[in-house]
Amino acid sequence: MASTDESDPTISLVIPVFNEAATLRQLWARLHPALQAMGETWEAIFVDDGSADDSFKILSELREAHPGICVIRLRRNYGQHPATIAGFDHARGRWVLTMDADLQNDPSDLAKILARLREGYDVVSGIRESRKDAFLRRKLPSRLVNRFIAKRTGFVQTDTGCFLKGYTLKAAQEIAEYTDIGGFITATISVLGYRYAEVPVLHHERPHGRSRYGVLTQMDQFMSIFTGYARRPFQVIELIGGIVLILGLAATLAALCGLLHPRAVLALLGIVVAASGLLLGSVGIVGEYTIRLFKLSRRSPRYLVAEMRR
Repeated sequence: MASTDESDPTISLVIPVFNEAATLRQLWARLHPALQAMGETWEAIFVDDGSADDSFKILSELREAHPGICVIRLRRNYGQHPATIAGFDHARGRWVLTMDADLQNDPSDLAKILARLREGYDVVSGIRESRKDAFLRRKLPSRLVNRFIAKRTGFVQTDTGCFLKGYTLKAAQEIAEYTDIGGFITATISVLGYRYAEVPVLHHERPHGRSRYGVLTQMDQFMSIFTGYARRPFQVIELIGGIVLILGLAATLAALCGLLHPRAVLALLGIVVAASGLLLGSVGIVGEYTIRLFKLSRRSPRYLVAEMRR
Protein backbone atom coordinates (compact mmCIF):
# COMPACT_ATOMS: atom_id res chain seq x y z
CA MET A 1 0.00 0.00 0.00
CA ALA A 2 1.24 3.50 -0.74
CA SER A 3 2.27 5.73 2.12
CA THR A 4 0.64 9.04 2.98
CA ASP A 5 2.23 12.35 3.90
CA GLU A 6 1.14 11.83 7.51
CA SER A 7 3.16 8.66 8.07
CA ASP A 8 6.58 7.49 7.00
CA PRO A 9 6.59 4.43 4.73
CA THR A 10 8.35 1.18 5.50
CA ILE A 11 9.97 1.00 2.06
CA SER A 12 11.48 3.75 -0.07
CA LEU A 13 12.27 2.73 -3.64
CA VAL A 14 14.72 5.04 -5.44
CA ILE A 15 14.85 4.96 -9.25
CA PRO A 16 17.15 7.37 -11.14
CA VAL A 17 15.78 8.25 -14.57
CA PHE A 18 17.56 9.68 -17.59
CA ASN A 19 15.75 9.81 -20.94
CA GLU A 20 13.58 6.77 -20.18
CA ALA A 21 10.25 8.07 -21.49
CA ALA A 22 9.84 4.95 -23.63
CA THR A 23 9.98 2.61 -20.62
CA LEU A 24 8.39 4.46 -17.70
CA ARG A 25 4.75 3.45 -18.13
CA GLN A 26 5.69 -0.16 -18.75
CA LEU A 27 8.02 -0.05 -15.75
CA TRP A 28 5.26 1.22 -13.47
CA ALA A 29 2.82 -1.39 -14.77
CA ARG A 30 5.26 -4.06 -13.57
CA LEU A 31 6.48 -2.27 -10.48
CA HIS A 32 3.20 -1.25 -8.86
CA PRO A 33 1.90 -4.83 -8.34
CA ALA A 34 5.30 -5.89 -6.97
CA LEU A 35 5.24 -3.09 -4.39
CA GLN A 36 1.66 -3.85 -3.40
CA ALA A 37 2.50 -7.54 -2.99
CA MET A 38 5.09 -6.74 -0.31
CA GLY A 39 2.33 -5.87 2.14
CA GLU A 40 4.17 -2.81 3.48
CA THR A 41 3.68 0.92 3.12
CA TRP A 42 5.94 2.27 0.40
CA GLU A 43 6.99 5.28 -1.59
CA ALA A 44 8.56 5.24 -5.06
CA ILE A 45 11.05 8.08 -5.55
CA PHE A 46 11.80 8.75 -9.21
CA VAL A 47 14.75 11.09 -9.72
CA ASP A 48 14.73 12.72 -13.15
CA ASP A 49 18.43 13.31 -13.82
CA GLY A 50 18.07 16.13 -16.32
CA SER A 51 16.22 14.16 -19.00
CA ALA A 52 15.82 15.79 -22.41
CA ASP A 53 12.76 13.73 -23.37
CA ASP A 54 9.27 13.50 -21.82
CA SER A 55 10.40 11.54 -18.75
CA PHE A 56 9.42 14.25 -16.27
CA LYS A 57 6.04 14.77 -17.93
CA ILE A 58 5.24 11.06 -17.76
CA LEU A 59 6.43 10.81 -14.16
CA SER A 60 4.24 13.78 -13.22
CA GLU A 61 1.23 12.08 -14.80
CA LEU A 62 1.97 8.87 -12.90
CA ARG A 63 2.31 10.92 -9.72
CA GLU A 64 -1.18 12.39 -10.22
CA ALA A 65 -2.65 8.89 -10.49
CA HIS A 66 -0.59 7.30 -7.69
CA PRO A 67 0.03 9.33 -4.49
CA GLY A 68 2.81 6.96 -3.41
CA ILE A 69 5.06 8.32 -6.14
CA CYS A 70 7.52 11.13 -5.43
CA VAL A 71 9.13 12.86 -8.41
CA ILE A 72 12.38 14.81 -8.05
CA ARG A 73 13.68 16.73 -11.05
CA LEU A 74 17.35 17.76 -10.97
CA ARG A 75 18.54 20.93 -12.68
CA ARG A 76 20.82 19.06 -15.07
CA ASN A 77 22.29 15.65 -15.72
CA TYR A 78 24.58 14.79 -12.80
CA GLY A 79 24.92 11.05 -13.34
CA GLN A 80 23.34 7.92 -11.93
CA HIS A 81 25.11 7.94 -8.58
CA PRO A 82 24.47 11.61 -7.65
CA ALA A 83 20.85 11.13 -8.72
CA THR A 84 20.64 8.12 -6.42
CA ILE A 85 22.12 10.16 -3.57
CA ALA A 86 19.35 12.71 -4.17
CA GLY A 87 16.85 9.90 -3.69
CA PHE A 88 18.61 8.75 -0.51
CA ASP A 89 18.48 12.29 0.90
CA HIS A 90 14.69 12.37 0.48
CA ALA A 91 13.92 8.76 1.46
CA ARG A 92 11.78 8.21 4.55
CA GLY A 93 11.44 4.44 4.67
CA ARG A 94 13.05 2.06 7.11
CA TRP A 95 14.53 0.23 4.14
CA VAL A 96 15.71 1.88 0.93
CA LEU A 97 15.72 -0.10 -2.31
CA THR A 98 17.18 0.92 -5.67
CA MET A 99 16.66 -0.28 -9.22
CA ASP A 100 17.16 0.89 -12.81
CA ALA A 101 14.41 2.37 -14.95
CA ASP A 102 15.41 0.57 -18.17
CA LEU A 103 13.38 -2.64 -17.51
CA GLN A 104 16.50 -4.79 -17.12
CA ASN A 105 15.85 -5.28 -13.40
CA ASP A 106 12.85 -7.41 -12.45
CA PRO A 107 10.54 -5.81 -9.83
CA SER A 108 9.71 -9.25 -8.42
CA ASP A 109 13.28 -9.45 -7.09
CA LEU A 110 12.71 -6.51 -4.75
CA ALA A 111 11.06 -8.93 -2.31
CA LYS A 112 14.27 -11.02 -2.22
CA ILE A 113 16.34 -7.95 -1.40
CA LEU A 114 13.91 -6.91 1.34
CA ALA A 115 13.92 -10.41 2.86
CA ARG A 116 17.70 -10.29 3.35
CA LEU A 117 17.51 -6.81 4.85
CA ARG A 118 15.01 -8.16 7.38
CA GLU A 119 17.66 -10.71 8.41
CA GLY A 120 19.79 -7.87 9.75
CA TYR A 121 22.05 -6.93 6.85
CA ASP A 122 22.90 -3.28 6.21
CA VAL A 123 23.38 -3.59 2.45
CA VAL A 124 22.08 -6.27 0.09
CA SER A 125 23.08 -6.45 -3.57
CA GLY A 126 21.72 -8.45 -6.46
CA ILE A 127 23.88 -10.71 -8.60
CA ARG A 128 22.65 -10.74 -12.18
CA GLU A 129 22.10 -14.26 -13.49
CA SER A 130 22.35 -14.84 -17.25
CA ARG A 131 23.32 -11.23 -17.75
CA LYS A 132 21.95 -9.76 -21.00
CA ASP A 133 24.81 -7.41 -21.88
CA ALA A 134 27.59 -7.31 -24.46
CA PHE A 135 30.71 -9.08 -23.21
CA LEU A 136 33.41 -6.62 -24.32
CA ARG A 137 31.48 -3.43 -23.63
CA ARG A 138 29.81 -4.32 -20.35
CA LYS A 139 30.65 -7.72 -18.86
CA LEU A 140 34.44 -7.68 -19.15
CA PRO A 141 34.95 -4.13 -17.77
CA SER A 142 32.51 -4.94 -14.96
CA ARG A 143 34.45 -8.07 -13.98
CA LEU A 144 37.72 -6.15 -13.96
CA VAL A 145 36.20 -3.48 -11.72
CA ASN A 146 34.81 -6.17 -9.39
CA ARG A 147 38.24 -7.75 -8.99
CA PHE A 148 39.96 -4.42 -8.58
CA ILE A 149 37.61 -3.35 -5.79
CA ALA A 150 38.17 -6.65 -3.99
CA LYS A 151 41.94 -6.29 -4.33
CA ARG A 152 41.98 -2.63 -3.45
CA THR A 153 39.67 -2.66 -0.43
CA GLY A 154 39.52 -6.30 0.68
CA PHE A 155 35.74 -6.14 0.30
CA VAL A 156 34.32 -8.65 -2.17
CA GLN A 157 31.31 -7.60 -4.27
CA THR A 158 30.43 -10.16 -6.91
CA ASP A 159 28.52 -7.79 -9.17
CA THR A 160 29.29 -4.13 -8.48
CA GLY A 161 27.37 -3.05 -11.57
CA CYS A 162 24.04 -4.46 -10.41
CA PHE A 163 21.88 -1.52 -9.39
CA LEU A 164 19.21 -3.68 -7.76
CA LYS A 165 20.22 -3.15 -4.14
CA GLY A 166 18.77 -2.60 -0.69
CA TYR A 167 19.93 -0.56 2.30
CA THR A 168 18.84 0.23 5.79
CA LEU A 169 17.88 3.89 6.05
CA LYS A 170 20.93 4.51 8.25
CA ALA A 171 23.25 2.93 5.67
CA ALA A 172 21.67 4.95 2.86
CA GLN A 173 22.09 8.17 4.85
CA GLU A 174 25.73 7.35 5.64
CA ILE A 175 26.46 6.52 2.01
CA ALA A 176 24.86 9.82 0.97
CA GLU A 177 27.06 11.66 3.46
CA TYR A 178 30.36 9.97 2.65
CA THR A 179 30.11 9.59 -1.13
CA ASP A 180 32.03 12.63 -2.33
CA ILE A 181 31.44 14.68 -5.48
CA GLY A 182 31.97 12.49 -8.51
CA GLY A 183 32.28 9.42 -6.29
CA PHE A 184 30.57 6.08 -6.70
CA ILE A 185 28.22 4.42 -4.24
CA THR A 186 29.84 1.04 -4.87
CA ALA A 187 33.21 2.36 -3.74
CA THR A 188 31.70 3.92 -0.61
CA ILE A 189 30.00 0.65 0.34
CA SER A 190 33.34 -1.15 0.11
CA VAL A 191 35.03 0.97 2.78
CA LEU A 192 32.30 1.58 5.39
CA GLY A 193 32.25 -1.93 6.87
CA TYR A 194 28.60 -2.85 6.39
CA ARG A 195 27.04 -6.24 7.03
CA TYR A 196 26.68 -7.25 3.42
CA ALA A 197 24.79 -9.96 1.57
CA GLU A 198 24.06 -10.88 -2.03
CA VAL A 199 21.13 -12.58 -3.74
CA PRO A 200 20.76 -13.87 -7.32
CA VAL A 201 18.38 -11.77 -9.41
CA LEU A 202 16.97 -11.85 -12.92
CA HIS A 203 18.33 -9.70 -15.71
CA HIS A 204 16.45 -8.82 -18.88
CA GLU A 205 17.51 -7.37 -22.19
CA ARG A 206 17.13 -3.62 -22.51
CA PRO A 207 14.07 -3.12 -24.77
CA HIS A 208 14.68 0.54 -25.64
CA GLY A 209 17.75 2.65 -26.26
CA ARG A 210 21.32 1.93 -25.26
CA SER A 211 22.92 1.77 -21.85
CA ARG A 212 25.00 4.80 -20.86
CA TYR A 213 26.94 2.77 -18.32
CA GLY A 214 29.73 1.69 -20.66
CA VAL A 215 33.51 1.43 -20.69
CA LEU A 216 34.17 5.13 -20.02
CA THR A 217 31.83 5.18 -17.03
CA GLN A 218 33.46 2.08 -15.60
CA MET A 219 36.91 3.61 -16.17
CA ASP A 220 35.68 6.62 -14.22
CA GLN A 221 34.58 4.29 -11.43
CA PHE A 222 37.95 2.53 -11.56
CA MET A 223 39.82 5.83 -11.14
CA SER A 224 37.47 6.93 -8.38
CA ILE A 225 38.30 3.82 -6.39
CA PHE A 226 41.99 3.96 -7.28
CA THR A 227 42.43 7.54 -6.09
CA GLY A 228 39.73 7.81 -3.48
CA TYR A 229 40.64 5.88 -0.39
CA ALA A 230 44.39 5.54 0.21
CA ARG A 231 47.85 6.96 -0.43
CA ARG A 232 49.04 3.79 -2.20
CA PRO A 233 48.88 5.32 -5.72
CA PHE A 234 51.37 8.00 -4.65
CA GLN A 235 53.62 5.35 -3.14
CA VAL A 236 53.54 3.40 -6.40
CA ILE A 237 54.41 6.54 -8.36
CA GLU A 238 57.32 7.27 -6.01
CA LEU A 239 58.63 3.71 -6.31
CA ILE A 240 58.44 3.67 -10.12
CA GLY A 241 60.02 7.12 -10.28
CA GLY A 242 62.89 6.02 -8.06
CA ILE A 243 63.57 2.89 -10.11
CA VAL A 244 63.49 4.78 -13.42
CA LEU A 245 65.80 7.46 -12.00
CA ILE A 246 68.38 4.91 -10.83
CA LEU A 247 68.30 3.04 -14.14
CA GLY A 248 68.58 6.29 -16.06
CA LEU A 249 71.60 7.46 -14.07
CA ALA A 250 73.28 4.08 -14.44
CA ALA A 251 72.70 4.05 -18.21
CA THR A 252 73.99 7.62 -18.55
CA LEU A 253 77.14 6.76 -16.62
CA ALA A 254 77.71 3.66 -18.73
CA ALA A 255 77.28 5.68 -21.94
CA LEU A 256 79.78 8.31 -20.79
CA CYS A 257 82.31 5.60 -20.00
CA GLY A 258 81.87 4.01 -23.42
CA LEU A 259 80.50 0.79 -21.99
CA LEU A 260 77.37 0.71 -24.13
CA HIS A 261 77.14 -0.84 -27.58
CA PRO A 262 75.53 1.47 -30.21
CA ARG A 263 72.52 -0.84 -30.38
CA ALA A 264 72.08 -0.46 -26.67
CA VAL A 265 71.53 3.25 -27.23
CA LEU A 266 68.43 2.42 -29.30
CA ALA A 267 67.23 0.17 -26.52
CA LEU A 268 67.72 3.03 -24.10
CA LEU A 269 65.65 5.24 -26.37
CA GLY A 270 62.81 2.74 -26.06
CA ILE A 271 63.18 2.80 -22.30
CA VAL A 272 63.01 6.60 -22.35
CA VAL A 273 59.77 6.46 -24.35
CA ALA A 274 58.30 3.91 -21.90
CA ALA A 275 59.40 6.03 -18.95
CA SER A 276 57.75 9.06 -20.55
CA GLY A 277 54.52 7.08 -20.79
CA LEU A 278 54.76 6.20 -17.11
CA LEU A 279 55.39 9.85 -16.32
CA LEU A 280 52.30 10.96 -18.22
CA GLY A 281 50.23 8.28 -16.49
CA SER A 282 51.54 9.44 -13.12
CA VAL A 283 50.62 13.02 -13.95
CA GLY A 284 47.13 11.79 -14.80
CA ILE A 285 46.79 10.09 -11.40
CA VAL A 286 47.99 13.22 -9.61
CA GLY A 287 45.50 15.17 -11.72
CA GLU A 288 42.67 12.91 -10.50
CA TYR A 289 43.62 13.69 -6.91
CA THR A 290 43.87 17.40 -7.68
CA ILE A 291 40.45 17.52 -9.34
CA ARG A 292 38.92 15.61 -6.42
CA LEU A 293 40.42 18.04 -3.90
CA PHE A 294 39.38 21.03 -6.00
CA LYS A 295 35.77 19.86 -6.12
CA LEU A 296 35.75 19.28 -2.37
CA SER A 297 37.35 22.65 -1.62
CA ARG A 298 34.74 24.46 -3.73
CA ARG A 299 32.00 22.71 -1.76
CA SER A 300 30.08 22.27 -4.97
CA PRO A 301 26.71 20.55 -4.47
CA ARG A 302 26.51 16.98 -5.71
CA TYR A 303 23.15 17.86 -7.22
CA LEU A 304 20.58 20.66 -7.26
CA VAL A 305 16.84 20.03 -7.19
CA ALA A 306 14.78 22.02 -9.68
CA GLU A 307 11.42 20.67 -8.55
CA MET A 308 9.96 18.01 -6.29
CA ARG A 309 6.44 16.61 -6.33
CA ARG A 310 5.52 14.48 -3.33
